[in-house]
Order: sequence, then C-alpha cells, then structure tokens
Amino acid sequence: MKALHLHTCLRQLGIDVVGLDNTSGDCILRSPGLRPRHWAMICSQLPKGAPPKGLDVIFPARFCFSDVDTEIPGGKRIDLNELLTNPGYSDDEEEWDALDEEEVEAMKEISSAVNIQSLDEIEVQNYPRFVMKELSETAKEGSRVDALLKVLLPPSKIVFQKQQGDKEKAKVAAELREKRELIAKQKKEQEKISRRIGYQF
Repeated sequence: MKALHLHTCLRQLGIDVVGLDNTSGDCILRSPGLRPRHWAMICSQLPKGAPPKGLDVIFPARFCFSDVDTEIPGGKRIDLNELLTNPGYSDDEEEWDALDEEEVEAMKEISSAVNIQSLDEIEVQNYPRFVMKELSETAKEGSRVDALLKVLLPPSKIVFQKQQGDKEKAKVAAELREKRELIAKQKKEQEKISRRIGYQF
C-alpha cells in the first residue's frame, strides 16, 4: 500500500525516474516538467512557505536563465519573488508557456522509466530534479519508501488540490458555455417565430 501511495505522489509531481546515485548515495527524482514557477506556487502554500526539509530541488541553468544551476534547499524559506524574477519571465502567461515549447519537444523523446536500469543511462543533470541527499546512508533499505513519502506527501497534496480546483473551474466554465449556447439557440428560435408571426399580418 505504501508503494502504491508513493507511486501516486510521484505521478502528481511529474516524477518519472527515481534512483540512487552510487557515488554520493543521493536519491535522485527526475521531474522533466517541473519549472521554477510550479515549485514557487507549491512552496507558497506549504507551512511557512518552505519546501519539506530534506527535499532539495535543482533546476538546470537554462530553466532559470542563469549561468549556473539553481539549487533550492529543503526546509528553508525561499524568496519566491527572487525565484520568479528574471529577464526570461514576464507577466504574460502565454509567453511563460511559450518558454516550454523546446521542452515539450524534448520530452517526447524521453524513454519510458520502465526501460531504465540505472541513472547512468540518462543525463539526469539536464533535467529538473528533486534530490534527497545521502538517502542510502540516512535510511535503511526497508524504510526508504517511508522517507520518500514523508517529504513528497505535502507538495503532492498541494498539486492534487490545485488540479481539483482547476477541474471544478473547468466544469463551471463548461456549464456556463452550455447555458450561453442554449440561450443563443432559444433567442434564434424566438426570432424565427417573431418573423413568421409578422409575415402573417
């Protein structure tokens, strides 16, 4: 059950690969679709505006429009404005989404995690990723699922709530659209009837 729960959390956060770095003992969780603005939104709704302690996030330089990778340590309150304020972002949501066009194409070529045997097979440094440092040392093999759940549950719940809210908004929007179409249809029918009555006179 815990394993199934973990899989749900991983899916909510867009994590497609989980593995241990044999050199450092770090647990690497690749999340190709994660962006700084997503993490900022999630962290803003977590207690004290801080990501879970023990869960770091690394964004390759190109995702933050900088010369070096950006690492956001877990457990420390982050300056969300600083994270989102850079020359590459604007307030225009369409422009923000346009920034990901290259990544959309790149993600089409990502191989299924089912076929990946080790982190050595992928250039994980090129992707946004979560990192739990020295997990192989801090958690025994039988308790690693618990350790992962502890830090992944809070942000995954935020994502789930956001998704549910978006679904509800989409449902309301669809209902409004149907009502408008019905009203427009009824109006046309009334106009036809009015014209017919007018012709009789």
